[in-house]
Amino acid sequence: MSQDLPANSHIVEQRAGQSKLLSRLYREIGMAAVAAELKLQSSALEPEIAEAVQRGASRLAPQRSTLAA
Repeated sequence: MSQDLPANSHIVEQRAGQSKLLSRLYREIGMAAVAAELKLQSSALEPEIAEAVQRGASRLAPQRSTLAA
């Protein structure tokens, strides 16, 4: 049951209304957690997604903020 859904942050932020920043923060942390659990390499991700994962990873575990390159 694989779905290839685009990560459109502007859609998430549009629905979030006043809490755009918080919504983006949760999204990035969630993406970082999933990427870490699946042991994804940043080179396997699209550049925009890799950057979001990096930002989330820095908040999730500040001392280990880099994915495997």
